[in-house]
Parts: sequence; C-alpha cells; structure tokens
Amino acid sequence: MIRENFHNTAWWGKPVAVVEDAAFFALEPAAQRAALRAYAWAEFKSPLASAPPFLQLAESGFTLVDMQIGFRLMLEAVPDSPSLADFVCQFADQKHFEVGLDEMRSFEHERFLQIPGASPEQLAQRYAGWSNQLVREHPAWCLRVLYQGKAQGWFLASLTNQGLYLALAMLSKTAQVSGLHLYQKALRAYSAKGARIGFASFSVRNTAVLNIYSQLGARFTPAEGIWLWHPGKAQI
Repeated sequence: MIRENFHNTAWWGKPVAVVEDAAFFALEPAAQRAALRAYAWAEFKSPLASAPPFLQLAESGFTLVDMQIGFRLMLEAVPDSPSLADFVCQFADQKHFEVGLDEMRSFEHERFLQIPGASPEQLAQRYAGWSNQLVREHPAWCLRVLYQGKAQGWFLASLTNQGLYLALAMLSKTAQVSGLHLYQKALRAYSAKGARIGFASFSVRNTAVLNIYSQLGARFTPAEGIWLWHPGKAQI
C-alpha cells in the first residue's frame, strides 16, 4: 500500500515513500499518519480518471503538484528536414560520454521543486545522476547531438517490451540547435537503428515539449496526476 522509494531516498538523503494503492486513503486518519511518520515526504500517482476525489486526497495532506501527459509516437513517421543535415548523432556505445552538471540547462517544469527545501541545484544533481545512469545501463539507446563537434543536447532512452522509452531529452546550455531539431534528429536516429515506437510522459507545464511532440505526430494518452505529501503541509 505504501513503500519506500529507494531512488528518491538516495537523492533526498532521507526516507521517501510512494503510495501505491488508493485504498490507503480509505484508512483511518491515525493509520495514515502512522504509515507516513517515518518519511520526509511521499508521492501518490494515479490516472486522473480513476483517482480518489481530490478533496479526499487533500484531507489526507496530499496536494496535487503535477499532471503528466503520456504519448506514443511512430518513429519512422518523424519527418526529415534540410536543417538537420549538419547535425550528428553519437551513441554512447560508439563513444562513451557523460552529461556534466555544468552542461545542463535548469529544469523549470519539475514537480520536485514543489518540495519544501528543494533547490535547483539538488534537482540538477538528480538529473545528472539519472542521465549518467541511463548512459551506463543503455549505451546503445543514449545519444548526444553534435554540431561542429560540440554537444547541443542529449536524448537518453531504453528499450522495453512496449517500445523505446524516451526517458530524457535535454538541450545543453550552449546549444545552437532548437528543441524541435534536437528531437527530430535523435528520433530519426532511433528509427534508423530499428526502433518503431517511442513513448514517455511529460508535465502539462511543459508546453514547449507538448508542441514539439504534437508537430511530430504523437498520439497522447490519458493524463496522470501526481500528489505530494509533506509533514509541513499535512492536514490529517
């Protein structure tokens, strides 16, 4: 019903939980408090269509902090453009690379910034760690886009039974390429490598990504809500 999220714990430095069963919110308030007491904060994720009433979640101290839109994309249908000709995709299994903290742009659409005490620097460390973990574990599907030998950004993915999970895409601080062209170049490289379907999700705050994937022909799936509990905000 509720368990520790070890990835978030390792990042935050204190135990963090995830509520996995909406039945948690039917427990008595005292039982909810007891289950949450050991954690610095907790998340609950659910498709909006099947989530408990929002006011019930609020009564349990869980605040809606984000909505994620999922999508699926036929990679072979991503159009080519003459503007892509001068960009080069380099996969990590061809030449190893790492994503440096000093190379990344700031993350402006992240729910973790809603956590009391969270800083942009902590968030950057989280994403640098995740980026380089993906590069180590899935080098055949992690790439960087180069222009005149300089990294413009990264597209980091992993192959699953459902298709290619497009985990993370980022422009570098010094990028001279647009987000659209970064996505086009990378997605076409994935298609050339044999991947057929790409999928992922992103925050509804990130309208730039929504516009890019809309332009590239993505089909969107029902939204998922993400609620945050923090002891400073709990009302139970």
